[in-house]
Amino acid sequence: MNNRAPLIVAIVLLLLPVLYVGSYLALVVPRGDGFGNQASGVAVLRTHLPHYRILDSYAPRFFWPLEQLDRKVRPGAWEPTTSLTQNLGLQVTALVE
Repeated sequence: MNNRAPLIVAIVLLLLPVLYVGSYLALVVPRGDGFGNQASGVAVLRTHLPHYRILDSYAPRFFWPLEQLDRKVRPGAWEPTTSLTQNLGLQVTALVE
């Protein structure tokens, strides 16, 4: 009978980087979610733009190496844009957090 433990360990170790990168790509929002409550028709532009869909307090630390690489590979995706407010036709007010 063959021992398959080394094969299983190798497969798990090879899948970890794939899961790490896949999780980063699923959670990252390069330009950030810069709009608060829009129920009143007035978008509130926040000064802090979270760049992750969830776990914004932990994700920047966990994905820091990939984010630095992503900022170098896709610098245009990380630049803030004002065309979003123009396209939505919303009145934007600044809110200091």
